Amino acid sequence: MSGRFVYGKRVDYPHMIQDDKRVWESFMEKYPDRFESVDYDFRVGTGSEIPAGTESNYSRMITMLSQKRIDAIGWVGDLPTIIEVKGRAALGTIGQLIGYKMLFEKDFKQIKKPKILIVCENVSRDDLAVIQSENIPLVII
Repeated sequence: MSGRFVYGKRVDYPHMIQDDKRVWESFMEKYPDRFESVDYDFRVGTGSEIPAGTESNYSRMITMLSQKRIDAIGWVGDLPTIIEVKGRAALGTIGQLIGYKMLFEKDFKQIKKPKILIVCENVSRDDLAVIQSENIPLVII
């Protein structure tokens, strides 16, 4: 499997706020050959429970709005890397990545197990110590 988009600068990166876009573009400039393709705003998980009797068009909307959304998945061949892009990485970033990885593996058993990566502009010493102790790859831009 590969991503829907060529890895490189775009006009828009679905789901990323302006600060994260800046960090992501800096990462791509620094690592122009890191990935071959990429997916943005990639949904995983089943989302919220749908109340009985909900119309199908609303059911779909509830599911899409409540599923977890990965910032980016970088692809090299058929090997995915789940990427969380932040201005400032924190403990919540670690939780997001662990959750996204588990849900991705559950939803896409036929795809190779993903790697994970935090891309950020800064991180506190305490949060960095936790990231390092968990052996989570980190790129500070």
